[in-house]
Amino acid sequence: MANITGLNKIGLPKLSDNMDPQDARALRGYLYQMQEQLQYVLTNLDVENMSEELRTKLQTL
Repeated sequence: MANITGLNKIGLPKLSDNMDPQDARALRGYLYQMQEQLQYVLTNLDVENMSEELRTKLQTL
């Protein structure tokens, strides 16, 4: 299983005070969704979810 230690420590960037509040909310929402998707993928990524070809390539590393 992938190691996701520290993934929750990834912080949002500081947005400019000049940014439209509606745009800032939309951007934050998008970034939260991306973080959730990344955490899901890394949590559920194991050899059972890989093709035989990829497993073979990884074993040679």
